[in-house]
Amino acid sequence: MWTPTKKMIVTAALILAVTSCCHAQIQVIRTENEAMNFIAQQRYRKTDYVKAEELQAIVHDLVLQPLLYSTEQLVTNETPTTGKSETTTTNATKRNMTAEPTTMTVTNVTMEPITMIVTNMTIETTMTVQNTTMEATTMMIVTEITEEPASQCFIDLETFRSDILRAEHYALMMLDSYGKIPPGILQGNKLWLGLYDQCSNQSRQLDGGRENFKAVYCLASVTEKNQPLLSVGVCVPDSCKSTDLAELIGSDSVKNVFSVSYSCSKTPDYTPAAIVCLIFLSFLGLFIMVGTMYDFLRRYEVLGGRRDGFEALAEDHRADHTINGPSSDKNVKISNGDAPISIQNIKPENERFIVKFILCFSLLINGSKILNTKQGEGSLGALNGIRVLSLWWVILGHTYIFPETLFSNPTIIVDILSRFTFQAVGNATFSVDSFFFLSGLLVTYLTLKYLRNNNGKLNWVMFYVHRYLRLTPVYMLVIFFFATLTPYLATGPIYSIVFDPNPAPGIENQLTYCQDYWWTNLLYINNLYPSSLQTECLAWSWYLANDMQFFIISPFVIYLLYHYFFAGVVAWSILLITSFGSLIGVSIKYNITTYALSLNPNVKTFGADEIYVRPWTRIPPYLVGMAVGYILYKYLGRVRMRRHVAIMGWIAATGIGLAVVYGLYGNYHGNLLSEGASVVYITLSRFSWAVALAWVAFACVTGYGGPVNSLLSWSVWIPLARISYCAYLLHPIIMFVFYYSLPTLIYFSDFLLIYFFLGHVVLSYAAAFVLSVCSEAPFMALEKLFLKRGKSV
Repeated sequence: MWTPTKKMIVTAALILAVTSCCHAQIQVIRTENEAMNFIAQQRYRKTDYVKAEELQAIVHDLVLQPLLYSTEQLVTNETPTTGKSETTTTNATKRNMTAEPTTMTVTNVTMEPITMIVTNMTIETTMTVQNTTMEATTMMIVTEITEEPASQCFIDLETFRSDILRAEHYALMMLDSYGKIPPGILQGNKLWLGLYDQCSNQSRQLDGGRENFKAVYCLASVTEKNQPLLSVGVCVPDSCKSTDLAELIGSDSVKNVFSVSYSCSKTPDYTPAAIVCLIFLSFLGLFIMVGTMYDFLRRYEVLGGRRDGFEALAEDHRADHTINGPSSDKNVKISNGDAPISIQNIKPENERFIVKFILCFSLLINGSKILNTKQGEGSLGALNGIRVLSLWWVILGHTYIFPETLFSNPTIIVDILSRFTFQAVGNATFSVDSFFFLSGLLVTYLTLKYLRNNNGKLNWVMFYVHRYLRLTPVYMLVIFFFATLTPYLATGPIYSIVFDPNPAPGIENQLTYCQDYWWTNLLYINNLYPSSLQTECLAWSWYLANDMQFFIISPFVIYLLYHYFFAGVVAWSILLITSFGSLIGVSIKYNITTYALSLNPNVKTFGADEIYVRPWTRIPPYLVGMAVGYILYKYLGRVRMRRHVAIMGWIAATGIGLAVVYGLYGNYHGNLLSEGASVVYITLSRFSWAVALAWVAFACVTGYGGPVNSLLSWSVWIPLARISYCAYLLHPIIMFVFYYSLPTLIYFSDFLLIYFFLGHVVLSYAAAFVLSVCSEAPFMALEKLFLKRGKSV
């Protein structure tokens, strides 16, 4: 096997010295050690990080030596004698030995005091001693004691080591797949993955084609005083488990300071829950297939086999399911020979219950509902654009945040955050406040219209039941899918570790969190329990819990606004003032800073759980939306503004929005906000963003939006807005599967992340359309069928 000679190393170092632009003179290098030290100095400058040579030594002692050196050197049991000889027996050869009857003759031996303990041996010995002086010799023989056989992992590791020396192809490929010291350590690259696929494809073959063992990829994580230091990918026989590898500890000089743990990839077996999920999805697919085929054949039969009428039928179905009820095209006739055929005659309402049930799953009906771009009179069209663009903003922020631990140059994050142009990405959390604003606006506007049409009466039970059934079925389906089937979607050096359905005791991941806390999502309390966002099932679903809790209290305020306006204003004001008070109190209590990153774990940032996910700190944008919803209900169609007033409104809204998003730019350039200013920003920033958005919505709906309204009311946004809920649920899962299945780390660059963002948007909405047409729309149709619900609240 080729190895670099001393002469080659010295020559390479000399070449590096001559070509280096960082030094004015050539250093004199006489030895191999000097050459290696020079190379290390050129590659790794003095920093606050652990020196590169120290990292290399740690990896060697804790990871490489236990795996690649002879196991005989690692598990020896020495019995010293006087001066000249040592007897070494390995664990692999010592265990479970049965010695044959032996005759031993010892001549001219002087034995020092010895205590010898022999285990697991049955010995029959005849000893003849001549001219021997023995002093204080104690022999303890324990017979017929059975231990576990030698670990198959150690045996296979010994075989693997021997095959490396014999240059066996599979062994060299396994060795080559190990993680090695990479460039970029000074940029924070401490995840040395190696080659997962190359490792996983190797196996040792015996004569006759039989397989001795396969290779398995493991990630060795080194910690220093319980703080993560670095991780290295290794390739070992599949007989080795994490517990086996943990027994292989390096030299005592480092193991007292450092510790190493192993996480090995594995192909998980299908769990009972995964099988149940697959069965459920199969039944759902069966209903969809039957419903679609029945709908197709029914239409074909009505049309008498003519293709020219399908477009009219589809158009009629779309028109019948607009937001504001059926269109005027309901009685369109299609000629079929001599007799006209009425489309109305094949409407689901004219069918039996079983037929209506089956048609709830028709892809033709559900797809036409989603893709329809028509809206009824009085619809708030600009809200569709706000909804879609806000979700794109969410996806953009997640595109940069989720792979943060997978960057090979993570120290660049600080430089990126300090750029003025990046503030809109770094402050993407305000996109969530846009959704709170839209939710408060719509629930108030639509409920007030319902009260007006029903003499001020509200069906309180159906108000809550409909909302719950509208959100929960598809929500629970996504959780069910995520918690059970995600481990089988991909593979990768980190994937099976992150998505291990049965991790080692004491280790938790997103799947175990869902196994433990899925019921909190079902009750919409996952923003309150568990207390940490990181331990929630579907961590991004904290928004749904807040939105549902706001929805629960909203009808009390709305009812008061409709019947007792001033009482409703007082109730609305109390909620807002209480929220402001809680924001001030939490900010002062935890000394929350507006800086996005904090190296001190005791300092909480603007994104801390205490202020980011709790309902009492996130309700202000929802309340602003309720106020705008009431104003639109009261004055829609009757608003008249002078041109200069509208212009001033746009200027003010733009200024407020820019101040909120870009107001923290100084934090990254030494101009930190004072404690008082930080409290003010934390308290008013999300409320202010909602106020700026309120003007956009109000101006566009009342006819003062100009080109902004033309953009936000574009009909293309309508179908995208309908599937935004499913896109919101699915896009993090798509990102996780993509990022954690990558075979290598990501080198951060703007073009690469923008490319990722565009891909995430397309894939998220494509998957959202499938989820919506196959589950969300059928569940909504079933709710309407079983509850005999007409127009929703």
